[in-house]
Amino acid sequence: TGSSGINAEYGEIQTFQHYIKRNNLRMSAYNYGPSEPSGTWSAGYNTGTPASSKPSTEVELTFSCHKLKDLDVFSKSDPQIVLYYNTLEGKWLEVGRTEMIENSLNPSFTLPIPFVYKFEERQLLYIRVFDIDDDSQNIGKAELLGELEIPLGQIVSAGTLTKPLCHPRFKDCGTVTMTAVELGGISETVTLKFEGSGLDKKDFFGKSDPYYELGRENPDGSFSTVFRSEALRCTLNPSWRQREIDSKRLCQNNKSKKILFSCYDHDDDGSHDFIGHFTTTLAELQEKRRTEWELINPKKQRKKKNYQNSGVIRVIECRVEKTYSFLDYIMGGLQLNCTIAVDFTGSNGDPQSPRSLHYIGAPEGNQYQQAWLAIGNIIQDYDSDKLFPAFGFGGALPPHGQVSFEFALNGNAANPLVPGVQGVMDAYKTALLNVGLSGPTNCAPMIRQVSKMAMSGAQSRAAQNYYILLILTDGQFTDIYDCIGAIVEASDYPMSIIIIGVGNADFSDMERLDGDDKALQYGGRKASRDIVQFVPFNDYVSHPSALPGAVLAELPRQVEEYYRQHRMAPFRMSGVGE
Repeated sequence: TGSSGINAEYGEIQTFQHYIKRNNLRMSAYNYGPSEPSGTWSAGYNTGTPASSKPSTEVELTFSCHKLKDLDVFSKSDPQIVLYYNTLEGKWLEVGRTEMIENSLNPSFTLPIPFVYKFEERQLLYIRVFDIDDDSQNIGKAELLGELEIPLGQIVSAGTLTKPLCHPRFKDCGTVTMTAVELGGISETVTLKFEGSGLDKKDFFGKSDPYYELGRENPDGSFSTVFRSEALRCTLNPSWRQREIDSKRLCQNNKSKKILFSCYDHDDDGSHDFIGHFTTTLAELQEKRRTEWELINPKKQRKKKNYQNSGVIRVIECRVEKTYSFLDYIMGGLQLNCTIAVDFTGSNGDPQSPRSLHYIGAPEGNQYQQAWLAIGNIIQDYDSDKLFPAFGFGGALPPHGQVSFEFALNGNAANPLVPGVQGVMDAYKTALLNVGLSGPTNCAPMIRQVSKMAMSGAQSRAAQNYYILLILTDGQFTDIYDCIGAIVEASDYPMSIIIIGVGNADFSDMERLDGDDKALQYGGRKASRDIVQFVPFNDYVSHPSALPGAVLAELPRQVEEYYRQHRMAPFRMSGVGE
């Protein structure tokens, strides 16, 4: 989810998603970054003419900085870049962010920011580098390290461009290097696993804590870091985790393009020690004839007569597979099965009162109705039978007032399916007349119920059914930790969870469930992927047409990620659906 947090003096800056949807502009189809870390919106738009009449090119921007200001007392700065775009109205809108790198004055960011380049327009970008001081990565609490305004055309024409950063109070703020690479062509996923042996010992009291980086060759012969591995503690014989990277990012789909493998010893203070490097190509990595490369440290090589290498790297796995898009799966027969769960807790207020969140007398409908209509009208086009399981939670059921956290809105526990978007609306109104509002706001039972359906669907080993749980609630979940456990479990199944917060409650805890920046953990187990999207309805009251875009923004990536992890082709392409 996008963030609009920014220093107070830049109050005109908003999220790019809000602007695009509010003004009914076109969003580029390339909305997603790499699978790790989580992706970001691209800045695709047009100014009112048909998309076909104004050609556009999708580019990927990557960044690195050199000699940043050190604003931390006991360590180095923790930099992160936030990129903004200047609209036709002169407002700055956030496009995306890199990852945050701890303790580094010379960061090389691996998370790219996709953007749509248009030759016929002057697209002014605003690059701001922040020192992040808290785990939430709240820009509003961060210190500015430097900034730069620059037209996208300058970056694109140069390919790779280095410029000095400016600061309202400091001089000599360092530099930022920007690289633009055109995207397009066939999308493939490269699966890589490396091991090392005999690496140089860099730590005085231990061995080394090695990690590696992969660099993509730029037109000027330099390299841009596109991937960074985990650091392994105290070993000279590392075996790094198997990782995936898009071939467009790694080598622009050119298997002969040079790739720089660099190995470092990780230090907590950010002063990582260089161990050695080598250059190769994807074609070479795929060859069975060669599986080992020597790490060379040029400085040691010049000084030592008998120098051989600084360790050996072995390629254990190099697999290149076609990457299927969300549209590939939809056109291949994938059905989106949406279950709706509505909050029936007492905090909503008496449905007979106009002040109630469940009041159904307003011509435009209440927020629950508006949210469902906005989402349901889109989702129903991807469900052939258009039958929706519709539930409530936190309500007191007749005749004895027993509280239930998963009751059918139509009153039929054996068959909670209702026909179409309007069927859900009718069942909701009927339930309000018969079910008392109670509590607490426990939602883990609903998550587990849909998770069971998704688990059953996963057993078919065909990309035929994907499950969505849409939760509409007026407050934070009372069983938040149980919900986290249920979400972590559900992340293994073809399932996504969309939560829309209605009303004016404090939803800060709900943001924790949206694992964009950090994977959810429960009982020592990490979620295998991010499956939750949380959106507060109040952010879209003034422009409700933007709500579906914000709510459904992450769903295509989540679908792609699940089927990629499980190596499943679209149903009609896999042989199963023939």
